[in-house]
Amino acid sequence: MASRHTPAVPPRQRIGSGSPFEPTIGFSRAVRVGDRVLVSGTAPDFPDGSCPDDVTLQARRCLEIIEVALAEAGAALSDVVRTRMFLVDPADADAVGFVHGEVFGDTRPAATMVSVSALLDPRWKVEIEAEAVVAPRLTLALVVDLADDAVAPFDAYERRVLPLLARHGGRLKRRLRTADGCTEIHLLSFADRAGYDAYLADPDRAAAGHLLDGLDLQRRLLEVTDDQPG
Repeated sequence: MASRHTPAVPPRQRIGSGSPFEPTIGFSRAVRVGDRVLVSGTAPDFPDGSCPDDVTLQARRCLEIIEVALAEAGAALSDVVRTRMFLVDPADADAVGFVHGEVFGDTRPAATMVSVSALLDPRWKVEIEAEAVVAPRLTLALVVDLADDAVAPFDAYERRVLPLLARHGGRLKRRLRTADGCTEIHLLSFADRAGYDAYLADPDRAAAGHLLDGLDLQRRLLEVTDDQPG
């Protein structure tokens, strides 16, 4: 008799917003399962409960909230593959579409825009939801050994380098420093190997390296792995 195997179910990561309705209705601001992130319908409210009247500002606020939820789930706006926009007034389509284009003009997700009779709050003119798929990333684990006189200059160096990481699709996922302040472990994440190679070859990175001339700095690569962002 052939054995039967139950498929492994990816763990579910729930992202909350602090809304009092989450436990009573039973929903999350976003949910990540495997490489897929789904963001619930997002209204244009600010933390103090206010809501702008202008539909353009409302659309931008919706997308700001979505961006934060995606980031907490290890994703970004560039990972979005589908959006849905719900409008009370079809006349607002151009204004909401313009904001959508500002954010997703390069990403170009599948998008749906529909007109509805009403949203739950009469102040809301638009509500937006999004879905993202997070591609595996290249993760590099580095050990950085710093002499006492190199700690402060290295901090300045890193502040200059972080924008270069972003330029090539990279980011600093985690930075841990030992109690004596002389050794750090860095996890650098890139979209792919090409992005990492481009970062290494960036002339601005070479220029930033001059900050460390004469200091006792040693970087040691521990591992290179293909990994999901955490």
